Amino acid sequence: MFLSPLRICALICLLFCGVYVYAQNAQTIKQLNDLKQKNNLTEWLYVRIDYANAHPQQNAFLRNTQKEAWRQPANAAEQVAWLTLLSSEGYNELQAGDILSSINYYEDAYTYFRKYKVTQFDVVEYVLKPLGNNYTRLGDYERAVFIQQKLISILNTVDDADNIASIYSNMAITYYNMGRYDDAETAIDKGNRLVKNPQVRFSLNNTLADILLQRDELKQAETLLNKNISSQKKVDKETAYWLMGSYTTLGNIHTKTNQLNNARQDFNTALRLIDTWYPGDRLREKANLTAQLGKIERLQHQPQQALALFNTALQILRINNGQNQTQVKNIYGENKLVEVFHEKALTYQQLKQDEPTLENMRYALLATDKIRKEFADNKTKQRLQQEGKELAEEAIGVAYSLYHKTGNSKYLNLILEITEQTKARTLADQIQKTNQQLISGKKDTSLRKKLDMERAIAYNQRMLMTEKDGIIYQKKIDALKFDLSLLDKKYREQSASSVLSAQAILSALPDGLHVLEFFFGAHSVFVIDVKHKSVVNVSRIDSAEQLRQQLTRFINTYYRNGPDAMLNAPKAFYQASNTIYSALFKNTVLQKDERLCIVPDDVLGYLSFDGLITGGKYSPATSQWPFLIRNVTTTYAFSLNTLIKNKGNNQARTSFSGLFITHNKANDKPIIAVKKESEAIKGLVKGDYVYDNEVNTKSFFNAFENASVLHISTHAYLSGANKEPTLDFGREQLFLFELLSRQHQPNLVVLSACRTGDGLLAKGEGIISLSRGFSAIGTPATIAGLWNVNDDAIAQITADIYKGLVAGESSGTALHKAKLNWLSANQTSDAMYLPYYWDSLILMGADTPVHLQAAPSPLWLYTFISELGLLMLAFAFWKIRKRKSQQFTQG
Repeated sequence: MFLSPLRICALICLLFCGVYVYAQNAQTIKQLNDLKQKNNLTEWLYVRIDYANAHPQQNAFLRNTQKEAWRQPANAAEQVAWLTLLSSEGYNELQAGDILSSINYYEDAYTYFRKYKVTQFDVVEYVLKPLGNNYTRLGDYERAVFIQQKLISILNTVDDADNIASIYSNMAITYYNMGRYDDAETAIDKGNRLVKNPQVRFSLNNTLADILLQRDELKQAETLLNKNISSQKKVDKETAYWLMGSYTTLGNIHTKTNQLNNARQDFNTALRLIDTWYPGDRLREKANLTAQLGKIERLQHQPQQALALFNTALQILRINNGQNQTQVKNIYGENKLVEVFHEKALTYQQLKQDEPTLENMRYALLATDKIRKEFADNKTKQRLQQEGKELAEEAIGVAYSLYHKTGNSKYLNLILEITEQTKARTLADQIQKTNQQLISGKKDTSLRKKLDMERAIAYNQRMLMTEKDGIIYQKKIDALKFDLSLLDKKYREQSASSVLSAQAILSALPDGLHVLEFFFGAHSVFVIDVKHKSVVNVSRIDSAEQLRQQLTRFINTYYRNGPDAMLNAPKAFYQASNTIYSALFKNTVLQKDERLCIVPDDVLGYLSFDGLITGGKYSPATSQWPFLIRNVTTTYAFSLNTLIKNKGNNQARTSFSGLFITHNKANDKPIIAVKKESEAIKGLVKGDYVYDNEVNTKSFFNAFENASVLHISTHAYLSGANKEPTLDFGREQLFLFELLSRQHQPNLVVLSACRTGDGLLAKGEGIISLSRGFSAIGTPATIAGLWNVNDDAIAQITADIYKGLVAGESSGTALHKAKLNWLSANQTSDAMYLPYYWDSLILMGADTPVHLQAAPSPLWLYTFISELGLLMLAFAFWKIRKRKSQQFTQG
């Protein structure tokens, strides 16, 4: 084979470089071995760090340092070297584009610093600043803000104005990503008042431009960036990074204003800065810019060029192999990765290739799932859930189209699976965490410490809710949550529940259960119809926002604001209810007396379906209206995933505990309905009954751990700015966040109080209610109220529920029959048959029997007393005869 002079020259160069690297490696290895023999850990660590810095492509060498170290650091110098190692590993992983690994190293460094108090090490510059930035890149904004606030408090003590200003710049980035634009601009203002260094001012201007971009103030953003760029007279390794940021944001502005050629030029300029000043580094930024160029090609209808660029970006991020095949096992949690897969899906959609479109959308959802496993705070997870819902809607739409094109039922299963990915995921995590805590028990000291911290957080949250000056408690909560997140690292992966496959979900459903699961998107509502453990149909309702407004208006008008609208205009209610029913059940066939499980979404979580009107012809006789409850027994679930996982573990117990507040705390007047309810239940169920002043958090948790069924009859409401679900125990309150996992839990909690199923709506997660809180700590089922109701009605219906439970009926059947009993009984007026009065209570969770012991019947008691009286009379008669007999004998 003939080799050109150029090829020969290249081979000689490669050979020479190989010999040189080999010689250098051999020299380094000898040096390391000598240091190890001398037990010089400090220099041994620095040699490895220096070598890795000189050869950034050999990251594995640095990664293996901790494993190859022959002992732990024993003095201050060695501890500083060890921290330098951890921070260097964090930096190198970030340059390689692996944020999760980078975060792990920085967190380990921070934990080590705090444990050994290594004051000689600059933890601010080399650990906390990059750690906070990494949290922002990942989307874990709550932890990012905490670190940034901590940094400012530390730097304030040393009067480091420029460093503080740079932290304010980072904090502004975090805030605007959270949608808190006013807070972001405030942070920029604070930074500008402090800044002296022109490079820090450059950074602040870049961040302000990003905020203006997010607010659609594009002209102002563009003017600011151009001014920034023209002010940069000298380009070096430090200034190149900030210039790259300016050109990237400028490219985003030009993309948004459809100046695509200008955007391409901006992104290419930013790429050249990376290639010139950071060869082999800044891979995440490089992948992002490559993907942005791909987006421009897609927008200019050049799909093949776009795909090539997206594949290059995925290669940079170590997802695609050399043949541009996506390695699914390599997909990790990274926001930029989600964006690349989404863009690639949109490109395939442009090519009208549905299968690869759906495949890449699912890759994007998988990367989103990997991100949420790294999040510690539930609010952060819920925000991610909301952001991922739009992507899920697109994926469901493609699968829906493919099903109608092919008739292949696998797409129906796929729609169910994607829908479950968007439902109550944080709740599923909490259920899984509860189960793990119960399995681990008391032997795991880390777990015990974790539980103590969770209780401390709950205590400080209580103080925040009840004390006037809550700032100090909020700071304690933030610090405890961050410490808990570090401690929780080893449990986080286990606690992050994964969604079961569609087949696993379907096979685990109870026999004979008919499921209707709703997905409420921004544009469409999808209704998934499951029968006989199979998805039989998926229907689509267009104009989702119109339906959302219609439902919100209906629920607010006829339920949440009292019964007046229903009482004053029953015909209008009838027609509105039938319109809602027709829209939701248009393509659903219901069988008489079947069991129906509703998995609601969005505003549907505020609706009880039993009172929906199934017939179109109005009649003034309310008691004869065709309510849905006359046809089916309806229960509810937060998701099928949580329904299957939350089965409980105390099925053998038969004990009952009831907590009743029978007097109004304001004036000590008796609450007649609660007294009637408690007396009725006491006549039906054997158990422990606690009243009024004895009802408190202590008696509540005691009852919670020891009862098979826990009944709570008191007031409930939403407290504070965050609408925290709250139980009123008279002298005390119990907040939702105080429901922490316990060793045992009831099989059923009956919340005979108003609005215990109510709360704030977290889109993609569900209603954050007391009912949900009980589910999170392992309760398989709750009966709770969605709105304020008539006390007499709820007292009678609740008593009838217990009649059914004692008779062995499942909780769903008992509730169903109790409502029907109300409808079939003679009421004081026809208005009392309106759904407002009887339809508030719903069963959320497992519809199973709960095994209660019946109270001793009065007839048995009377018989016992009569027989006891006869025995006493007989004994007295015998004593008299005996005495007389003795007197006769003596006489």
